[in-house]
Amino acid sequence: MADVEILVVRHPETEANVNGRFVGQGESAFTEEGRRQARRLPRKIAAFQPEVIWSSPLKRAAVVARGAQRLGGAQLRVDPRLIELDFGDAHGLTWEEIVEAGIPFNYRAADEPVAPGGESRNDLLARVGAVLEEIVAVGGRHALVCHAGVLRGVLAYTLGLRADQLWLFGVHNAQLARVQVVDGHGQLTEYTQG
Repeated sequence: MADVEILVVRHPETEANVNGRFVGQGESAFTEEGRRQARRLPRKIAAFQPEVIWSSPLKRAAVVARGAQRLGGAQLRVDPRLIELDFGDAHGLTWEEIVEAGIPFNYRAADEPVAPGGESRNDLLARVGAVLEEIVAVGGRHALVCHAGVLRGVLAYTLGLRADQLWLFGVHNAQLARVQVVDGHGQLTEYTQG
C-alpha cells in the first residue's frame, strides 16, 4: 500500500446552495460568489501539484477541475462515482417543501435512502470508497473536486469513521480538506475554506 496525499475540494457556491435546494445529482448555476471561487480554486489545486485530478461529472465541479488541469497539467479523470448523493423524491426541493409535501427524509439511516428513490449514506460511502481504494493502491498526490456529501464520505472513509458520522463535518462551498494516508491510516492534515 503506497502513501497518498489527497486534496478534496467542494465545488463553488451555486444558486441552489443559497436557496437551500437539495439538487444532489442535478445542476445549478454559480452565484457571483461562486464565480469568484471558481476562479480561485483552480490555482489552489494546481499549487497542491496533484498527479491526477478526479472530478464529479457535474458542471459545478468539472469546471474547477478542468481549470486546475489546464494550470498544472495533471491528468484529469471525470468519474461518476464522485457525483453527489441522490436525494430521490426530495430532489430540487427545500427543507420546507419536503416537509410540506410529506416526503420522508432520513439522513441518519445508514442503509435506507435519504428520501424515497434516492441513495443511502452507505451507497455513497461504497462508491466513494471504491475510488479511494484505487487512489491508495497507486499512491501519490491526488485532488478530488466534488460535493459536500462526497467530501464527507472521503473523510469518513479515510479516517475510519462510521457512516452515521458523515455529518460531523460542516462543509462550506469551496471547502478544502487535505488528507494523508500512510500505511493504511488516514489523517486530516488541513481543513480550510478556499
